[in-house]
Amino acid sequence: MSSETRNCQNCKNNFVIEPEDFLFYEKMKVPPPTFCPHCRFVRRMIWRNERSLYKRNCSMCKKSIISMYDDEVSFPVYCPDCYKSDNWGAEIYAQNYDFKKPFFKQWKELFYSFPKPSLWQENCLDSYYANYILDSKNIYLGFSVIKNCEDVYYSSNINNSKQMIDSYNVNDSELVYEGIGFVKNYNCQYFYWSSNCIDCNFILNCNNCQDCFGCVNLNNKRFYILNEQYTKEQYEEKIKELDMGSYSFIDDFKKNFWKFTLKFPRKYGNIINCVDSTGDELRNSNNTKKSFNCFNNENIKYGYRSPHAKDSMDIGHCYAELAYEHVHTGSENSQNIKFIISGAISTNNIEYTDYCKNSSYLFACISLKNKQYCILNKQYEKDEYFDMVEKIKKHMDEMPYIDSKGRVYKYGEFFPYELCPFGYNEAVINDHFPLTKEEIIERGYPYKEKVDNVYNITLKAKDIPDNIKDVDDSILNEVIECDKSGRAFKITSFELQFYKRMNIPIPHLHPDERYKERLALRNPMTLYHRSCMKEGCHNEFETTYANNRPEIVYCEKCYQQEIY
Repeated sequence: MSSETRNCQNCKNNFVIEPEDFLFYEKMKVPPPTFCPHCRFVRRMIWRNERSLYKRNCSMCKKSIISMYDDEVSFPVYCPDCYKSDNWGAEIYAQNYDFKKPFFKQWKELFYSFPKPSLWQENCLDSYYANYILDSKNIYLGFSVIKNCEDVYYSSNINNSKQMIDSYNVNDSELVYEGIGFVKNYNCQYFYWSSNCIDCNFILNCNNCQDCFGCVNLNNKRFYILNEQYTKEQYEEKIKELDMGSYSFIDDFKKNFWKFTLKFPRKYGNIINCVDSTGDELRNSNNTKKSFNCFNNENIKYGYRSPHAKDSMDIGHCYAELAYEHVHTGSENSQNIKFIISGAISTNNIEYTDYCKNSSYLFACISLKNKQYCILNKQYEKDEYFDMVEKIKKHMDEMPYIDSKGRVYKYGEFFPYELCPFGYNEAVINDHFPLTKEEIIERGYPYKEKVDNVYNITLKAKDIPDNIKDVDDSILNEVIECDKSGRAFKITSFELQFYKRMNIPIPHLHPDERYKERLALRNPMTLYHRSCMKEGCHNEFETTYANNRPEIVYCEKCYQQEIY
């Protein structure tokens, strides 16, 4: 079997299907895709709205709630308590399959009649303004925060961490502020892709360091400033001279720090303890290709924020084995699952489902629990189920769904873009590949007009005291105008205590603008073929650093020789 070049029916660009891809499709019993990897990623992630939250009423108990759905959607939206209650059942929405209609039209009818949970939360406390959180406590405007997190504010993609503000892609850390892509750090601020560090500020690509400031590519070091060694006494004296509580000092030093980092080589990717893997921000994985922000995976391709997945392709937020086209929410202890919007625990042999758990042999079902042999939520006998599924797949090929842009959806395609209840501009995909309103509409993606709430501004950010030591509790009563966007935001009691404890100045930007600044520090989720820039080295690799970038980019071997 050889590789094949095909043309994407969405973007019209060519893409390659490798021999190992064909083997995977055969194993999963699906046809090869007609959309390229990027367009498939867009098609999945448009279904994940983390950060666009709205005030509305629960459709059952009528109380005021925070929801990822606005009040204009046509389906009911339940608060977490009502959604998990026994006051309704998914089985009552069962419908017969109609061979006179395209499959996706029937699925749309089911989906848009079905109640949805206002937020995705499992086993969480005091986290009313947070979405996609699991086993956590006191999460505020945090998103994708899972596994024993506590006191996490304005942060995303966080695992097993506590006491944290304004961070992204963090694992096993505590008492940290404004960091990206790190593991096992304590009491650190302004630090990036560094691990096992304590009491460090402004560090990049450092490991196992303590008491370091403004440093790059250090390992097992202590008492360093701008990569120069000091004695303990000298270091402490120098640090006292730095006004870390001053907003103007931090703002100036940030600019100088990033200029300073350009003097040092960067490793081609943030890939740690991985074998035969490509992408960025990968850890402890084997044969993980073209994937981003993944760890503990084996034999996956086109993965995104997926821990503990195996033998899978085109997955996000996934723990399963043999998964294909999976958007989010885990699917722990699951096998052979395909075309999943929201996964859940212990599912097997299911296709085209949303929010189903502890079930097997489901096709086109929503929110079923402890069920087998169901289609469009209707129960079938075992033999009848398998016979119907084969007929439906054949029907999907013979009467495909054709969207407004003429894209053809037969069996093996994920849910069409235009069926999604979220706008592209609301969803996670817009964080990674932002588009203008005109571009979104031209490409046939859904777009949602969003109106920001209007508040009476009581304090402009530029008028906040420069130093945190001069800020008192009265700031908790202020409505602050963002320096960049003009949007209003407030400071919470937890924040103020945290800033004073850590000697951090009050931010001048709205949380969304701070989030954008964090994202701007990451490389895009695009791979380029390049050669090592170390003189005399001819190693080649795939990297997220484009050729026109200013950074010095080394291969693994040359980078290790440089820093050790």
